[in-house]
Amino acid sequence: MTNRLDKILTKSNSILTLYLTSGYPNKKISNDIAEILFKSNIDILEIGIPFSDPIADGQTIQNTSYQAIQAIDEPIIEYTFNTIKNLRQKNEQKPIIIMSYLNLIYQYGITNFSKKAKSNGVDALVIPDLPFEESEKIKTILDNQNIHLIYMVTPTSSKNTIEKISKNASGFIYYVSSTGVTGSRENLSEKNFQNIKIIKNISKIPILIGFGISSKKHVKQIKPWANGVIVASELINRINSMLKNKEYNKEKISKLINEFVQELKD
Repeated sequence: MTNRLDKILTKSNSILTLYLTSGYPNKKISNDIAEILFKSNIDILEIGIPFSDPIADGQTIQNTSYQAIQAIDEPIIEYTFNTIKNLRQKNEQKPIIIMSYLNLIYQYGITNFSKKAKSNGVDALVIPDLPFEESEKIKTILDNQNIHLIYMVTPTSSKNTIEKISKNASGFIYYVSSTGVTGSRENLSEKNFQNIKIIKNISKIPILIGFGISSKKHVKQIKPWANGVIVASELINRINSMLKNKEYNKEKISKLINEFVQELKD
């Protein structure tokens, strides 16, 4: 069976993925943002499951996790799956990726998690704290559900690790454009492009670049090298600015999101 992610990755080399934290800042607004994003002109939606110790995330995403955990009065994984189920009723074609830390998945049960993800329409899973060397079991379980386990490559990844990931990856490789945690940055380093060359010499697997991607400048800089971008902190920063000290307005949030998507797509 073809994965929705495979279909979109073969159609374009300008893939735009936007991220939201499940449950942030509360149920009502989170559900609205998810619906707006899913209806927008993005190619892929990435939904992060909040975690109390999000080691790969910068301050912006960490804050969304903490607020979501406080705001959601039900198990956060179940809430996230229900959100995805509702989105799937509106759009069967747009790929959805879950980003979750390993501890949450272990607590839920890897097999149960994979089956629930499949039944609700998830196409791929990113686990930022899962070392490649320890991923075989989870990858096999996800493969059985036709869900891609997305591997991450960083500027500090060794050539040997990059080669192993390139040979074993499915879906796409999530290239982390900067060391450390997520967050917006001004420029991308030359080291990124050296590592991407290593991947391309080994595999034709698509590459999406995330962590620090925040502007049209970044998108243009990346386009000759990768198949697309993943944007998280910058969108959340813009939403936060609108929500701060203002009454919530769904129409204004919708306008902000769609203008941001258009800005990155143009």
